[in-house]
Amino acid sequence: MSRRPDAPAADRVGRLLSEHYSLDVRDVVAVGDGADRAASVWQATGHDGRAYAVKLTTGGCPAGLVLADRLALARPGATPRPVHTAAGALWATVAGARLSVTEWVDGRSAADVGLSERQWIEYGRVLAALHGLPVAGEPARRVPRETFDPGHWVDCFDRVDARLADVAAGDDLVTHLVATWNGRRSDLRVVRDRTVRLGRSLATRAAPTARVCCHADAHLGNVVVTGPESVALLDFDDAVLAPPERDLMFVLGGGVWAEELIDERQQDAFLRGYGSRTPDRQLLAYYRGLRTLEDVADPATVVLDVSAPREDRAANLGYVTATVAAGALLDQALRSE
Repeated sequence: MSRRPDAPAADRVGRLLSEHYSLDVRDVVAVGDGADRAASVWQATGHDGRAYAVKLTTGGCPAGLVLADRLALARPGATPRPVHTAAGALWATVAGARLSVTEWVDGRSAADVGLSERQWIEYGRVLAALHGLPVAGEPARRVPRETFDPGHWVDCFDRVDARLADVAAGDDLVTHLVATWNGRRSDLRVVRDRTVRLGRSLATRAAPTARVCCHADAHLGNVVVTGPESVALLDFDDAVLAPPERDLMFVLGGGVWAEELIDERQQDAFLRGYGSRTPDRQLLAYYRGLRTLEDVADPATVVLDVSAPREDRAANLGYVTATVAAGALLDQALRSE
């Protein structure tokens, strides 16, 4: 589990921007940390009034900035374009963490305000543009390639499952987690075993599965509404070369959040923008299963860490609860294949 780097003070961030990016900023304001426990984020404003998103992280894939840079050029407005360092790089290394800067995008999270029909169509076009980027060259050299090996999240799930089966006592958050997990343990184990089996099958397919440039975390929380007919996709930290289903699973079948299920009308609008496609059901089942394991095991680890701030533990308990809620990701994974 990646750690969030120690967040430097605002004046220190300003000095880092001057040192690595030759940016002269007048204001630096911390932005809420959100669910990404590996990152700290700020909004910086230059003396010319231009605003930037500044991120310091120990997690994710630095090569995701390669895809963001290319998508911004191929479809302006589809994602904020990364700012290059003074040396021409897409990021700088600071005390073992990755410092990156992108243009600031004004707008509201689609998770908060939803998407209109026209915005769903545009979101489909954005993902189509991403998936249509050439893989050859820099992406092929730098972006990780899908291997269909779920071992990391399977191991994480197994550790949490074993620990929760043997928890003797805990505070109210642990008690709630145990009850929530026990209520869906058999279903979670079904998804766990199926994901392992699907991974083996996909890795040994006779015909190689085509890979495209994927975001890999394309839920509505990473989409910003920037206008009546425009949206922008943020945070390419999990970028991977994978089948399109790696991203499509966040829309087709209802999405990943029980409180924000994507209905058929919205899916149809998305596909009008993305293009007609018959998804591979086996791939969708694999990715839904993999995401289910991640979305219960990773936050459960935080809940079990009694040294972590209570507000962080409570928020992560909410992530587990939402994943196993009726109609949400776990149920979609169970219905897949």
